[in-house]
Amino acid sequence: MFRFSVAFAILIVGIGQASAVTAAWKVPVERIAPQFDAAPPLEKPPGDSAFFQPGDKLWDLSGSVSWRIQVESHAGDQGDPFAVPEPGEEQMDWKGDWIVWNSRSGMIVARGSWCDVLLAQKAVGFEDFPDVIRIRVEVKGPGEPRSLSLISRSGEKASLELGELRVEVEPVSSGSPDLIIDSPVRVSWPAAGNHGRWQVVTAISFLDGHRYRIACHGAGDQRWELMASAEREFSDGTARKEARWLETSGGVKPWAVFESREKRMHQQLDANRWLGIYPSGAGLSSHLLARSCLQRRADIKPPAELAEWVSAPLADVRFFMEEQGIVFREEGCFAGIDPLSQKVFIVTDKAGQEMAASSFRTFVDGELEPPIWIETNPESGGWGIASRSGEGAEIKRSGDGNGNNLLFHCETTQAADGVTFDHRYVLDVVSGDTKIGKLESNTTLTKGKPQVIGSGTAPDGKEVKVIVTASGPRE
Repeated sequence: MFRFSVAFAILIVGIGQASAVTAAWKVPVERIAPQFDAAPPLEKPPGDSAFFQPGDKLWDLSGSVSWRIQVESHAGDQGDPFAVPEPGEEQMDWKGDWIVWNSRSGMIVARGSWCDVLLAQKAVGFEDFPDVIRIRVEVKGPGEPRSLSLISRSGEKASLELGELRVEVEPVSSGSPDLIIDSPVRVSWPAAGNHGRWQVVTAISFLDGHRYRIACHGAGDQRWELMASAEREFSDGTARKEARWLETSGGVKPWAVFESREKRMHQQLDANRWLGIYPSGAGLSSHLLARSCLQRRADIKPPAELAEWVSAPLADVRFFMEEQGIVFREEGCFAGIDPLSQKVFIVTDKAGQEMAASSFRTFVDGELEPPIWIETNPESGGWGIASRSGEGAEIKRSGDGNGNNLLFHCETTQAADGVTFDHRYVLDVVSGDTKIGKLESNTTLTKGKPQVIGSGTAPDGKEVKVIVTASGPRE
């Protein structure tokens, strides 16, 4: 006999939303329903939806999608706390309004309650659909921009050399809800003026689809910048974050992907009540929604004072916060989750809000550590590089045959306060395109505060200062 894991319980019973939800997934229908076209297309759309246009060919999938969903089972006596979970399947009775294939958009479109839509998402395999990671790299100036892109499966090395631009990566998808991708990055290309080759070696934690400045050097016409991005996509080139859509009053839009970098927010509402907004993530939100469903709790209509942040009904998750020791004494206090944004809204007293904040620091994983950006002033070479905290990164130019090789190597560690950095470095001081000195030491930096780490008289008699600044990522 199967015992369902709580993460899938949401797929069995409804939340009782005030109105239906319409969602779409850009996945190959042949993988989900190979015989979908055994019957003729529908004569008309099953309902009004912004996902449909005149002339669309639509096929009913309700009878051709497999509604057998993988769940957890437990061997032996269900009361045995040491029972080992084993995979199993259970046939689900889908209660949604309709689910169709739209050949024009290449999307499976479904309408029903939140639970119906989430069950459809599970049935079409969206969350488990295999993807690849695409790394894009661009070198800008001097001369013509150089760029390339290459794909790799998570955890596998990839390299590409094209037009003397070479890139090596080994991206790893964290599997976290905000789609963090970690990768070492090694890039090399010919330096201007036959001065050998530039090489950049670092490692970055990318937020899916975001473009970062990885390195730079020089000033004026001689300055170059290296940009890079990482994105998860399906085999047909569709970006994963653009493969799931929701219909709203304003049309259709990508179904928001949870991002742990979103800030938790506290705000006082009145003398006795505080509002807390907490991003929860896919795993915790599924857990909370599931338990709310099983307890058949009525949805919460957000009060007018929350209109700035949410207007849709919230699933009641007060029970979960009470388990963390929070007491909802005051009239108008509650805890609810918005299934769309995966944010939890809690209204309670100040002490309860502090307990809630502590709980969410424990339960939410996958925090993104943005790249640290280190840059020197143009007068000392205009060096700049992004890296992960505590890891070495370097830029070097070598192989011109004249001994005019250049190097900037650093290792920067960010302190727990987020604004203090331990910075160890070796850098060549450069004027124009010529090395005029070398500096090696370590220091403590404060975020956004330039620091003079060296100064002196250059060969031409002018005073030179080496100034370094630590900051957040540059996009």
